[in-house]
Amino acid sequence: MKMSDYTSLFRRNKLTITEMYNPFDDYLVIKLAIPKNFKWDAGDHGVFTLPGKEVRGKFFRPFSVASIPKEGFMLIATRANEPKSSFKEKLFDLEVGDQICVYGPFGWFKVKDESTPIVMIATGIGITPMRAIVKELERDESRPFHLVYTSPDRHLFKEELDDIARRNDSFHPVYATNKEATIESYLALADYYGNNAFYYIAGNPKIIKATKKELGKAGIKRTRFIWDPYFGY
Repeated sequence: MKMSDYTSLFRRNKLTITEMYNPFDDYLVIKLAIPKNFKWDAGDHGVFTLPGKEVRGKFFRPFSVASIPKEGFMLIATRANEPKSSFKEKLFDLEVGDQICVYGPFGWFKVKDESTPIVMIATGIGITPMRAIVKELERDESRPFHLVYTSPDRHLFKEELDDIARRNDSFHPVYATNKEATIESYLALADYYGNNAFYYIAGNPKIIKATKKELGKAGIKRTRFIWDPYFGY
């Protein structure tokens, strides 16, 4: 992490909701209109507040941005995680036309270069920054990029990810539903690429720690890890 990763934290914008929907279970996906020339990097996250809403306790939440600027909108996703916090109650009650305030986006969870193979490991809502990275690379056929995405039932953005895989032979998604299948999948990739790939990990902090430990035992150096923990999305 470098100080330059945080410079846009002080940039504040009010964005208007253009679409929000529940794809399944307790997930919520929100699409926001963005002003002209509003930029961020794939993998960045913002700090979001709800202007005009009385939120008890913590009045902000960091969310990874699931879209890239050239799509023309900002996309975020979260889960209710019952019982909902006061912030989540207000967020889930918003409607199209309401506004959300974002500081940033900013961060360190970025594509490092234009040639190194990429292995992405996401659990649950940790798919959000990975979707942005996949969108950034969707026309990149110069290096392989893999996604191991674990969710116990359904997988958010799966149809879109599969469509990208059909159009780009360099992208290889794997959908796991349990811990054993997840570990088997990413260790196979670690065995193939070794330290010649970057390993992007997003999800629960405990799972990230366990994943780095498993990869470390497989010989992957710490310098090859880029991780994005989420805390109570």
